[in-house]
Amino acid sequence: MGMYTGLRCKVVIKPEYREAMKQLVDNEYEWSESDVDFFKEYGDVSRATFIPRGALAYMPGEWEGPPFGKFGDGVPTDGFDRKFDPETGLWTFQCSLKNYEDTIETFMENVLARIAEKVIHLEYYYEEWDKSIMYDIVDGKVVELKGQGRTYVDEDPEANDYGL
Repeated sequence: MGMYTGLRCKVVIKPEYREAMKQLVDNEYEWSESDVDFFKEYGDVSRATFIPRGALAYMPGEWEGPPFGKFGDGVPTDGFDRKFDPETGLWTFQCSLKNYEDTIETFMENVLARIAEKVIHLEYYYEEWDKSIMYDIVDGKVVELKGQGRTYVDEDPEANDYGL
């Protein structure tokens, strides 16, 4: 079956990449179809299309809208609904995928580190962990923010027993 890793992202995209991001998000084209060389290269990575379009699987209930999320509006919690504002450059999404070939790390290091002007929230969470890892981008490099991850606790401690 395999394990899932989730990514939550709120970043401001640099002005020079906003049109390319608008095309990616609005037209739902693939990374490999971009005119931006490093987008195209990233498109060759296994499961690249799951970022930003992967559905949530085995992520904390807090990441989802009802009936699992704590908010009642049916939208992913904390404003992580999948969207891009070309005027402000704000790009938000959350997704999960089987990250066997470091697809998420490749995305963060080879794409996001180049296009992000500012990180508001960049969170990485493996389904078997109790705590996520938070990241920032400093001088074009992805940097772990030590001790700043979020702890997720099941409200129902038997929820992960799968009836066994």
